[in-house]
Amino acid sequence: MAFSAEDALRRLTTVQQAGHLAHAYLIWGASNSDQNALAIQLAALILQCKKENLSSHSGFQMIQPTSKSRRILIDQIRLLEQFIQKRPSMGDTKIAIIQEADRLAPNAANAFLKNLEEPPPGTYLLLLSTQLDALLPTILSRCIQVPLHVQGKRQASGPQEEAVIDLFDRCLQSDVGQIAQAFQFSRGFQALLAQYKEKSGTLEEFEADKQRYKKATDGKWLQEREEHLKALTESGTIRLRREFIASIENHLAEGLRAPYHPHNTEKPAIAHIARIPQKTILRQLECLGRLQKLLDRGVNEALALETCFLEIFAL
Repeated sequence: MAFSAEDALRRLTTVQQAGHLAHAYLIWGASNSDQNALAIQLAALILQCKKENLSSHSGFQMIQPTSKSRRILIDQIRLLEQFIQKRPSMGDTKIAIIQEADRLAPNAANAFLKNLEEPPPGTYLLLLSTQLDALLPTILSRCIQVPLHVQGKRQASGPQEEAVIDLFDRCLQSDVGQIAQAFQFSRGFQALLAQYKEKSGTLEEFEADKQRYKKATDGKWLQEREEHLKALTESGTIRLRREFIASIENHLAEGLRAPYHPHNTEKPAIAHIARIPQKTILRQLECLGRLQKLLDRGVNEALALETCFLEIFAL
C-alpha cells in the first residue's frame, strides 16, 4: 500500500512519539523531491530541530551521487561510517539520508551493509530510491519500506474513468452504425490513455534532470534515467488501461443488476443498458475478459481494442 507523503509523515510521527522507530527506512516511489521532502521532515522531527538548521546539525549527514557516473562511491560510505561511529556534539542521536540509494556502487553497497545492519544506538538511516529493483536484496531486507504514490496522478484516474464510461455510453446509444461505434470508442479509449502519458510529468522530470546533471555526469546515468521514467509512464498507462476495462465491466454489470434494483434505472445510461438482453450483456462481459487476457499477453493494443469492441457493439 502506497502512502501520500503527508500520510507517511503522520504515521512515522506516531511511531516516533511511541519510541518505536526502526533504525533504517527505505522511502521509495513518487519523485526524488517528494522522497527528499519526507526524509528532511522526518530527520528534523527525530533531531528536534528546524528543517533549515539540519545542514549545520552535528547529528545530521546527507549522501548523494557526486561522481561523473552518478554513483555513490565507497569513499563516501567510509565517511558515513566515521560519522556514524563518532559521537555528535549535540545529543546522542544521529541521522543520515542516502539519496538515490539505488546508485550505490557495488563495493559501496557491500561496505554499507554492516552499518545498515547494526548501527550504534540512536542512529537512524533513511534511504531514498525510485528504482527498487536496483537495490541489493540484502539492503531491502534490512529496511522498513515506506512506499509513496505520485501526488496528483492517482487522483486523476477517477475523472478519466468517468470519461471512458461517458464515451462508452455515447457510442452505445449513437445511431452511426456498429462499425463506426466500435472504431469511435476504441480510438477515444486510446486517446484517453495518450492524455495520461502527456500529463504524467515524466518528460518534464527528465528534462529537469538533463539540465541539472548534463555537465556533472558521463551521460550513461541520463540514459538510464530516461529509460526508467519511460518505464514508469508505461506501467502507469497499463494500470489505467486495466482500470478502464474494469470500469466498463462494472458499468455493464450494473445494468445487468438493474432489474433487481429498480432505483438504478433512474440513471439514463443504466436504464439504456438494462434494456439490453441479459444474455447479450453476459457475452459483452466475456469479450472484455478476453480483451484483458490478450492485452496481458502483449498483443497489439489497437488491434485488440478494435476487435473486441467490434464484437461488443455488434451484439
